[in-house]
Amino acid sequence: MKINHRSFLSILVGSLALLVSNAQAENPLKVDGRSFYGADPSALVTSDGRLFMFPTTDKLSWDEQTGWNAYSTEDLVNWKDHGVIFHFENSGWATSKAWAPDITEKNGKFYFYYYFRNNGPDKGVGVAIADNPEGPYEEALGKPLLRGHDPGLFTDDDGSSWLYVQDKAYKLGEDMISVKRGPINLGLEYRPEKFEAAYVFKRKGIYYFTIARAWNNLLYYTGKSPIGPFRLRGEIMKPYGGNNHHSIVNYKGQWIIFHHEWVKGKPGHEGHLRRIRAEYLHFNDDGTIQLVKPTDEGISLATLGK
Repeated sequence: MKINHRSFLSILVGSLALLVSNAQAENPLKVDGRSFYGADPSALVTSDGRLFMFPTTDKLSWDEQTGWNAYSTEDLVNWKDHGVIFHFENSGWATSKAWAPDITEKNGKFYFYYYFRNNGPDKGVGVAIADNPEGPYEEALGKPLLRGHDPGLFTDDDGSSWLYVQDKAYKLGEDMISVKRGPINLGLEYRPEKFEAAYVFKRKGIYYFTIARAWNNLLYYTGKSPIGPFRLRGEIMKPYGGNNHHSIVNYKGQWIIFHHEWVKGKPGHEGHLRRIRAEYLHFNDDGTIQLVKPTDEGISLATLGK
C-alpha cells in the first residue's frame, strides 16, 4: 500500500496536538477532571518529589466546612482527590468553620496545622500527624496549640521550624507540637491595618515574608533571618476578588504560587464561592519578585521552566 506522507504527517501532528490538549494547563484547577470549590491552598512538595495541595473545602455556609481533603498531581494539570484527611470530630475540640491549613514534612512525618474558627473562645490552631501526606491524620494534642488563624509553616536549612500567625512567629519544639519560643514580633517595615495569610519561604539566602493586605492584595517583604526584621519590597499580585490566600513552592526548579479566585453570581447560589488557581512565580536578578498576573493558561509540565 502506498503511503501518502503528507497525510501521514497531518495525522501525526493532529494526534500530538490531541495529546497536548488533554494535558493543557487551565485555570482554575480541576480535580478528577471537574471544577471544584476550594480556597487558601497550602502546597507541599514531598521529599520523594510529589506535589500535594491542601485547601479549605469551600462551602456557601461556613458551618458546613468541617474538614479538609488532600489533592495531588503528576502533571500540574490533573489533580487527584484523596478524600477527607482530617475532620473536626478527629480533633477533640473543634466544632465548625474549618479554614486555611498549612503542612510540613519533617523527620519522616507530616504535620498538618489546621484552624477552626468555632463560635466560642476555643478557636485556634491545632496539629495533626500522619505517616503519609494523604493521611490519615491523627490529632496530636486534643486542644489548640495556640490562638490565631491562618497558620504558616517554614523549616530553615538548620532544621529549625517556625509557625507564623499574622506578623508573629513561634519557634516550634523538636516534636513539632510544642512552642519553644514566641510569640516573636517580626519587625515589619510596614504593617497594614488589615492583613492575613502569612506565608514564608527562602530563596538564595533571602527570606520572603508574604501576606494578603486588606485580605486580597498580596505583598512581600525580605529579610536576613526567618524572624526578620522584614523590609517591604512590593506586590506579588494586585487585589483579586473578595479575598486571596496563597502558598509558594519550588517544584522541579520552578517557583509556583497557588491562590484562589472568587466566583460570584453562580446560578442557583447566593453570595460567592472560591476556586483554586496557580501561576509561575518569576524573580529578577536582585531577588525581587515580578508582578503575577492571573492567566487562563496557568501551569503544566509542558510549560515548566518557561
